[in-house]
Amino acid sequence: MFKGELKPYQVDAVNKMVEKKKILVAYQMGLGKTPMTIAAIEELRKTRDVEETVLVLCLASLKYQWQKEIDKFTGDDALVIDGSPAKRKEQYSQMSNYRWVIMNYEQVVNDWDIIKEKSIDAIVADEATAIKGFRAKRAKKVKELAKRVSIRFALTGTPIENGRPEEIYSIMQFVDPTVLGRFDLFDQTFIVRNHFGGVQRYRNLPTLHTKLSESSVRKTQLDDDVKPYLPDAVYREPLLVPVDAKTKKVYNYIANDLLDLLTEASSLFGSNFSIQAHYGQAQQAGDPANEMRGHIMSRITALRMLCSNPHLLVKSAEDFDRMDSKKGSAYASQLKMDGWMDNLNKTPKLDAAIGYLMDHLDIDPSYKAVVFSSYLGSVDAIVARLHNKGINAIAYTGEMNAREKETNKTVFKTEPNTRVLVSSDAGGYGVDLPEGNLLVNYDQPWSSGMAMQRNGRINRASSEWETITIQDILVKDSIEERQYDTLKQKIAVANAVIDGEGINSRGGVDLTVGSLISFLTPRIL
Repeated sequence: MFKGELKPYQVDAVNKMVEKKKILVAYQMGLGKTPMTIAAIEELRKTRDVEETVLVLCLASLKYQWQKEIDKFTGDDALVIDGSPAKRKEQYSQMSNYRWVIMNYEQVVNDWDIIKEKSIDAIVADEATAIKGFRAKRAKKVKELAKRVSIRFALTGTPIENGRPEEIYSIMQFVDPTVLGRFDLFDQTFIVRNHFGGVQRYRNLPTLHTKLSESSVRKTQLDDDVKPYLPDAVYREPLLVPVDAKTKKVYNYIANDLLDLLTEASSLFGSNFSIQAHYGQAQQAGDPANEMRGHIMSRITALRMLCSNPHLLVKSAEDFDRMDSKKGSAYASQLKMDGWMDNLNKTPKLDAAIGYLMDHLDIDPSYKAVVFSSYLGSVDAIVARLHNKGINAIAYTGEMNAREKETNKTVFKTEPNTRVLVSSDAGGYGVDLPEGNLLVNYDQPWSSGMAMQRNGRINRASSEWETITIQDILVKDSIEERQYDTLKQKIAVANAVIDGEGINSRGGVDLTVGSLISFLTPRIL
């Protein structure tokens, strides 16, 4: 029996989940997809549509969180598949004794010979963007497993992470492959490609939105029936940070180097040359275009590291130069060899971020903050700097195992003196942090879905605050500003498909972010 109480905006969705049995649950972050799903499954147990095991597939970092939620809402002790191959094999032998079994996506591939033989009545694919790449082995195995299971729920607040409708095609293959049909017809109907095979624009998005609506449930944080249950979210304009003279000089050198490569690539491969190969394209060894992409990405990464914390670039060079290391960047090493790393010791962005956090925390001793960075080195630097300021901060990164992550999250949630959680993107999905009333994006992720997921960690119906603040920090006139604008454009495409918003008269979305060349040319710092 479901022991919780659904909010009014959740009830109709749960009823539709029970009725259709195969559905995309696309409620935005913080609106309670987990209790909704548990409620739907428990209702299906009453009707005996579910009599045996329910398999929950999720990110490794969320396995024990799911276990806690299942216990909270049903009283059941869920089995978590975790540990060594021998330990997992023993756990699998006990599956039939549990109503709920939780495992991460990678284990479907690693333990395929075992899991494919198990009797499963329902599959829940949490954070279903994990199977957005329809040519990936993980996605293929999950869908193969799902073929013989009649009840399938895919959960994600961001079904389209990178502004590409192709991603939701893959997710819907898991939910119900009849909804969007064959990919070649989907591609012809909704995607206009250039002669290189890259995406030029999208079309017929109202049709796609309508088709998806029939097999999904969706609520956003802006819906009138949802807003009363959420805190007032203040999205501040980005904090723009100027850099010191030395950092500016290094930035200009790398940016000019990047500009030269982009101009050369445009000349060699045409104006439609894309830094990233189009969706699903296999990388060909020795392909000059792919080699050029690699050189370009090394410069872009160097610029991002420099903006985040110059010490990251220095360490990347040092890692590459160590004979026993497989880490680091050859380009960073060359910069060091050429003397560009000398006296690169200022940290303007880190200084600004710490100052901003301290100002917030000083207002009230009950205030707590969550900080996201794409770089582990920046996570460590922020934690160390806060400790030096007398603030107890804790890290949450992909280098930790599932239990360590859950422990650190619990410390932040329950210990009043632990006031800041600093996370890599490992904490961007599914981690409920309603104790925080400030979220700082120290740098931006590549994925628009990840950007939205990050902000959803504190913007939740479970929030303990009436008002929360979201703050992005960008280096002024740098590549970070373009990345920020690009993310907003990707979000616009996703909103058009999922929510039917922002569609122009041609059935597409106006794309306003110009080329990287046009951005860099007038903005060399």
